[in-house]
Amino acid sequence: MTDTKNWKLFSVKTEEVNCRTAVSKGYISGLLKLFADWHNNDTDREHLLIQRALLHCLHRATNTSLGRSSLVAEGGIAILFQTTQTCMFTRGMESLVEPAVQLMRKCCPKCPLPLASDMSVYRFPLPGGTLSNCESTPGTQGEGFEDDSDSDVENEDAENRDYEEDLETDLESLRQRPEPDRPLEQLGQYVRLCPELHHDFQELDSGSESEESSDEDSLVNGDSGDRWLKTGRGSPRREPGVSVQTPLSCTPRNGHTPSILRGEGHGTPEEDKHRMKVKDLHRQCLSSHEEGHRSMVDRLLEKFGSCIPHHDPRLYAAAAANTSSIAGYSILAFPDFWGHLPPPGPEPMAIRRPNVQRKKVLEDIQRFLCPEDIINKVVFDLEDPSAQCSSDHKDSLRFFSQFECGNLRKAVHVRSYEYDLILNADANTSQHHQWFYFEVSGMVANVPYRFNIINGEKTNSQFNYGMQPVLFSVREALEGRPCWVRTGTEICYYRNHFQPNSCQKDSCLYTLTFTVTFQHEEDVCYLAYHYPYTYSALQAHLQMLQQSVDPRKVFFRQQNLCNTLAGNACPLVTITACPSSRTWKSLHQLRNRPCVLLTARVHPGESNASWVMKGSLEFLCSSDPVAQSLREAFIFKIIPMLNPDGVISIVIVWAPLGATQGRAMPADT
Repeated sequence: MTDTKNWKLFSVKTEEVNCRTAVSKGYISGLLKLFADWHNNDTDREHLLIQRALLHCLHRATNTSLGRSSLVAEGGIAILFQTTQTCMFTRGMESLVEPAVQLMRKCCPKCPLPLASDMSVYRFPLPGGTLSNCESTPGTQGEGFEDDSDSDVENEDAENRDYEEDLETDLESLRQRPEPDRPLEQLGQYVRLCPELHHDFQELDSGSESEESSDEDSLVNGDSGDRWLKTGRGSPRREPGVSVQTPLSCTPRNGHTPSILRGEGHGTPEEDKHRMKVKDLHRQCLSSHEEGHRSMVDRLLEKFGSCIPHHDPRLYAAAAANTSSIAGYSILAFPDFWGHLPPPGPEPMAIRRPNVQRKKVLEDIQRFLCPEDIINKVVFDLEDPSAQCSSDHKDSLRFFSQFECGNLRKAVHVRSYEYDLILNADANTSQHHQWFYFEVSGMVANVPYRFNIINGEKTNSQFNYGMQPVLFSVREALEGRPCWVRTGTEICYYRNHFQPNSCQKDSCLYTLTFTVTFQHEEDVCYLAYHYPYTYSALQAHLQMLQQSVDPRKVFFRQQNLCNTLAGNACPLVTITACPSSRTWKSLHQLRNRPCVLLTARVHPGESNASWVMKGSLEFLCSSDPVAQSLREAFIFKIIPMLNPDGVISIVIVWAPLGATQGRAMPADT
């Protein structure tokens, strides 16, 4: 074992010495000239093995930073790029393309992200102290099904262990059960989280159609008045008088009219008619300042509304008005407010064409070779609101992400129809970028736009195996097709030449790239990692479910498990079957049913889990015979969203152990 390690160390040092010698004596320049000469003069392509051998030598010579710098200084990337273009279109030379592309990727100079700091735009004070700039937060590396982190596993050499842990268990070494973190007499308060155990079920005798519930037990107040016009409860960043706007950005942001309203009179009569319709919608929104936002919402729904199952825009707006966010959002995204229909059936994985990644890598290398072709203009920046309202951005797309569940930190216009996008990190950290959700407008129809999300951290992604982003078109929704659709071509995920600005200097970043061709001129569209599901949507959905069940058959109770650090309620839902009567036998059967605990949405980007939970809630409240038998057999305790603050602002807020604000306690205790 020791001899093997010593031999490896000796080999590495020898290779370093050889690389330095090759650089100092000009061998890299000579190898490049030889490769170019063989490539240009071997017209019959009979000596491809010699060219491959030269590429292999260059690979070995560039295993050090000195060798890579020398190849770049000698113009090696330009030589390799030109020869690769020839090889791709010449029969029989395909074997040279792969090693040449890999060599260019290895030697292309690294550059920092175009950010002043990798730290998140959002800061959130935590009880007991804050995280340092480079401190990692535990347990957040893997979100959803793409977890490739083994940070929690100690890497021990099996041959160095003195014993095997799986042979016998030493009972003396087991830890004793920890003491409760509060006196035992206080634990009795948690009986309030089991309302089915002390409910008297008087409605079974009175035949009442509805069940009264106190404000303490309800997460969302069902008032039909103007409560939703109020500002967010407990939101310190939201100024008085700032109301929730419709997601179409009906109130002009930063002094310009939303892009969907432009271009009137430049299309077919049908298109002009549509633009007039949208313009009329815009005027209604502007008049809402005088007549009240509730009137504007009513007009929107009366003119364009469609029936979305288990969704009411008024309830959603009311819930959103009482949602506190770290970022202090006051704008609603249109898909969340309006609602959307589910896919008509199973969605097949996208077919990936061969060599897509190689094509994208070559396009990125071309940036380095032709910097004069790069626009490099910031068109959106969370830290600089003036960036997206500059008058010289008329020929570029417009971006926006300051709404619930939105995540886009910066957008840079790099080429005519290409944009680099940077995602925001978790609050108080510089890590964890996966979820994206943003609005884009000002597009030209039938033109392919390339989007590059350039600060990915995972080494691989489901986007390499057929997954696609989702897109929602406002114009399609107003014409009766409110649906998220899978979109994007030439999708791939690969390592890029960017690197973080701070902390982990040697870490790699990855690019998710996809191309979208928009169907409509001057539309307003939304792009997301997956179908979004917001905290406000959960609030509205739970209220609709409570109103839909028959209280004589279904026991449905909403409670507040605890309050989050940002002041939002973490809902706890109890679902079971009501007893057939108030007799002792029926009540005894109810109170002896086993409990089933269901939870979802630990990480912010797991919106797919919320959709599964939504379907589970609807099924358990339905009249399906299987659902009825489940209710009669079990008591379901459901926490549909364990991380409300994270879902709202797409961050993971960590509180130190022992912080009382994070304890699971009834809200009224």
